[in-house]
Amino acid sequence: MLMLIDDAGELQPVKLDPHLANSNNAVIVLDEYHDTCWVFIGRNVNMATRMHALRMGKSIQRMGYKIGVATIGMGTTKIVEMLEKNDSDPEVAKAIEEFRAVLEGRWSFDDEVLAFRPDKPKEPIAGTPVRAEEPVITPESTIEVDAQPAVTEEPTLTAKTVEEQASFLSLGEQKAALLLFSIIKHTDLTYSERFEKDGKMGVKIEAPGVLTIEALLAENDIHITPPNFGDSEVAKRVKEEFESLISKL
Repeated sequence: MLMLIDDAGELQPVKLDPHLANSNNAVIVLDEYHDTCWVFIGRNVNMATRMHALRMGKSIQRMGYKIGVATIGMGTTKIVEMLEKNDSDPEVAKAIEEFRAVLEGRWSFDDEVLAFRPDKPKEPIAGTPVRAEEPVITPESTIEVDAQPAVTEEPTLTAKTVEEQASFLSLGEQKAALLLFSIIKHTDLTYSERFEKDGKMGVKIEAPGVLTIEALLAENDIHITPPNFGDSEVAKRVKEEFESLISKL
């Protein structure tokens, strides 16, 4: 079991304890018995930690996590992401129930945090992939390629390109695009989360330590809460940038 201990996404191995999978925590469990990487995010976990948990869960599913000399969960076939706030969804509720069932029962521990069932063989644990040997390349099997790959430059994101690309959107959607551009331009780290309210789409945007706003889209407008974008100096600059851009629409 790995626990996210701060908004920066730092992970800490902890002794497997079912009580740690609660509404205030985000945990990742690498389960080699069921070949699954479980990502559980409690309903009270903030958006920054929630996004880190989802991102790191996908990375750890592929690369595993090293404890001592062992790499646990590398190449796990399945990843199950569970946001407790969505437990009204039957599929999410079922996944959480299965996850909690996996955690329950009697566990023994090795290296303090590596959990194993004492009634099952400790070695080998099912699910650990076997790496295929690298093929031996001989001169006869080498294919020479003379063509040089084309080098393309990534387009630079500017307010002008955002406005041009947003021209086919409704006025409210164009304002939402310019809002996101204004925030990204003035902050280093930004998280966004879609929601619906009264049949309308909205987006919650958080730049840790700078601003947290909700923007609800209407057909030709966008309603932002709080309207001042926050009390920080950066939030004020974002608001000024946004208002300058939408004045040109």
